[in-house]
Amino acid sequence: MSNLKRLARFVKPHSTRMAGAVVAMGGVAAATFAVFWLFEPLLDRTLVQDADLAFVRMLAGVLVLLYLSLGIARYLSSYLMGSVGFAVVRDLRVEVYRHLQFLPLGFHNSRSIGGLMSRVTSDVLAIQEALTRVFVDLLRETLTLVALLGLMFWRDWLLALVVLAAAPLLVFVIDRLGKRLRRASREAQRGLGDLSALLQETLQGIRVVKAFGMEHAETEKFRRSSERLYRHSLHAERLAALGSPLMEFIGACAGAGVLLYGSWRISQGGLTLGQFGSFLLAAFGTYAPIRRLSTANVRVQAAAAAADRLFEILDAPIEPLLGSEDWDAQETSLIAPPGTEPMPPLVQGIKFENVGFSYDDGGPTRDVLHSVDLSVPAGSAVALVGESGAGKTTLANLIPRFHTPTSGRVCVDGVDLQDIRLVDLRSQISVVTQETILFNDSVRANIAYCQPGVTDAAVRTAAEAAFAHDFIEALPDGYDTVLGERGLRLSGGQRQRIAIARALLKNAPILILDEATSNLDVRSDRQVQSALVNLMEGRTTLIIAHRLSTIQNADLIVVIDGGAVVEQGTHDQLLARMGPYQRLYAMHFAASADAGFSLGN
Repeated sequence: MSNLKRLARFVKPHSTRMAGAVVAMGGVAAATFAVFWLFEPLLDRTLVQDADLAFVRMLAGVLVLLYLSLGIARYLSSYLMGSVGFAVVRDLRVEVYRHLQFLPLGFHNSRSIGGLMSRVTSDVLAIQEALTRVFVDLLRETLTLVALLGLMFWRDWLLALVVLAAAPLLVFVIDRLGKRLRRASREAQRGLGDLSALLQETLQGIRVVKAFGMEHAETEKFRRSSERLYRHSLHAERLAALGSPLMEFIGACAGAGVLLYGSWRISQGGLTLGQFGSFLLAAFGTYAPIRRLSTANVRVQAAAAAADRLFEILDAPIEPLLGSEDWDAQETSLIAPPGTEPMPPLVQGIKFENVGFSYDDGGPTRDVLHSVDLSVPAGSAVALVGESGAGKTTLANLIPRFHTPTSGRVCVDGVDLQDIRLVDLRSQISVVTQETILFNDSVRANIAYCQPGVTDAAVRTAAEAAFAHDFIEALPDGYDTVLGERGLRLSGGQRQRIAIARALLKNAPILILDEATSNLDVRSDRQVQSALVNLMEGRTTLIIAHRLSTIQNADLIVVIDGGAVVEQGTHDQLLARMGPYQRLYAMHFAASADAGFSLGN
C-alpha cells in the first residue's frame, strides 16, 4: 500500500481539478442527505388527508432541484476525477517508459520484454481504474455514508447504534478479504506478464517454430501458461465475488434489528412514522455506499499489486548519462556516480588495464573476463577472436559502458571511462552488430536515427558510402519507404548496409563491429565488406568476427580464451607462432581462406 501513496507525486500537478472533484463529491453527499431528510415531512405532512397543497408543491419542486443538483455533482465528480486519473496514468506511463530507456543493459537482459510490456500496459491500466473510478467511489461514497450516518444519529441515536453494531464485523471481513485479494491479484498480474512474454517470444521466433515442427509443443506451453493465469484470475475473482454476499447478509441482520427496535419505538410514541421512514431509508441507503466501498477495495488491492510491480522498475538504478552538476540526484538512484569529465580527443587510443568482469544477474556470479591488458591505438583496427563464450563481446561492451568492470579500468587517452560523462562517451562511438535493429519507420529516419534534423543530402551520401543507395532507390517509395517491424522486409545484407549508413552518418571516431557479417551469404558479405572499408577509414575500430575476411587485414589480432588474452599480433605473425590462433584458423577460417574471401578482395 505504501507504493500507492507514492503515486501522490503524480497527482500533485493536477491538484486543482482534484480539489474540484472533491468539492463535487461533497455536493453529492449533501444532496443525498437533504433528499433522505425530506422523507420525514414527505410522510408526515404530505401523505395525509389534510395535506397543505402549497407545501406539497414546494416539496416536490425542492426534490426536483435536489436530484438535479445530485446529478450535476455526480457528473462533475466523475468527470473531474476521471480527467485527473487519465492525466496521472499518462504521466506515469511516460515516466516508466523513460526509466526503462535509462536502465542498464543488465536489467533488460535479466527480464523478458513481454513481462516489461505487461507492466507498462496492464499494470498501468489497473492504476488507471483505481484513479478514475475507485478513488471516486472511496471518497464520494465515504462522504455519503458519513452524511447518512449523521442523519440516522439525528433521528434516533439508539437506533443508529443498532445499525453500527454490525460495523466491526464488516471491517473485519473487508480487511481479511483485501489482504488475500491483493496476493491473488499480484499472482494474476505476474501470470499475465509471463503469458505476454511467451506470446512475444513465440511470434518473434515463428520461423524457428515452424522449421522444427514445434507448433503443437508451443501451443501446449501457451495452454499451460494460460491455465495458470486462469487459476490465479479465478481465485482473485472468487475472493472479489465473496465480499458482496457476506456484506448483504450482515446488512440484512442489522436491518432486521432496526425493524424490530423501530417498530417498538413507534408503538411507544418515541418516533413518528415519518422519522422512522426517514431513518429506515437512510439505513438502507448506506448499503449502496458500503457495497461500492467493498468493490472499491477489490480494485484498490489490484492497483496496489500493480503499483508494487511498477515501482520495482522505477526504483531500479539507472545509468547516469549526464554529469553530476546536470543530474537531479534526488530524482532516482544511479548505478554509479555520474562522470563529470568531457570526452577527450582520441589521440593515443583505448587501453584496458588489468580488467576483470563478472555478471551478477540475480543468480550465481559468473566470471567472464580476467586480468585483461590490451591497447587499441588510435586509428587502428583491432580484431578480437576466440571461441563462442570467450568474452569478446563483453570486452567490447565495456567501451560504451554497457557494462562496468568489476576490477581494473578502461581508459581513453589516460582518462578512466567512469570519469567521462556517459552521453559524451556514447556520442563518440558507433556500433554495428550481428542482429541489425531497424525501426518501423522510413529508410531515411532509420539512417538518420541519431541525427533527426540532418539533410537529405547527408543521408544520401551516407547511403552511397554504405553501398545502399541503389537498392533504396529501387524500393517502392525510395527513402520514404516504411520498413515495417524490425526491418524484416529487407534482406540481411540490406539491413546491415542501412546500419552501416547510420554509423557513417554519426561519424563517430570509435567503431565497434560485433559479428557484423556473420549471418550473410557470400554475395552479401562482399557488398557489406566494401561498405565496412569505407566505414572503418580513419576510425579506431574494434572488430569481433568469426570470418577471416573480416579480420585478416586488421592491424592487430587479439586471441581471447576463457576471458583472458592469450595471444596477440598480426595475422602472419600469429600463424607463424603455431599457437591458439593457428588452431582457430585451421578450424574456422581455412574454408574462408580457400574461397578467397578477404577484406582486400
